[in-house]
Amino acid sequence: MQDIDVGEKALAGYVALRVDDWSHEQGCAAWVESRESTCGKPPLDAALLCKRHRNIALKKLDKARRKQKQRAEVRAQFRAKMLPEWRAKREQVEALMDRYGGSPTTDRAAYGGQSHPSIRRKQLQQLSDTNVRRMAELSKQWQRLTELIGDYK
Repeated sequence: MQDIDVGEKALAGYVALRVDDWSHEQGCAAWVESRESTCGKPPLDAALLCKRHRNIALKKLDKARRKQKQRAEVRAQFRAKMLPEWRAKREQVEALMDRYGGSPTTDRAAYGGQSHPSIRRKQLQQLSDTNVRRMAELSKQWQRLTELIGDYK
């Protein structure tokens, strides 16, 4: 099993059940469904599969690669379409985070000594359970949108 290429082992995975404990003397590792056993024909040199099953595995590999490429194209088109929408939504989330999590006033004197009752109320509102929950949800949304967009600030 040591002399067999990793690519050949991966290729055998398309038609064989297990190849991790297979030896070259056991023959072709491909599973034949109608017989409910392995093929057993002599494999090609430095391979786990006979010529027939290697060709079948190559066709399945080609089909899987085409499907993967198609999915990547669909994902790229979807991402390109959604990117402006995600950016706009992230801007909204950032604005809400500034609104609910920002300082109630920019006056530094309001935080020391006596402050106006409205400022004090606003400071206490920031620590309410509702506001903390709201900020946690906004933070999760911001992180998710940033991951989708892919530009980490």
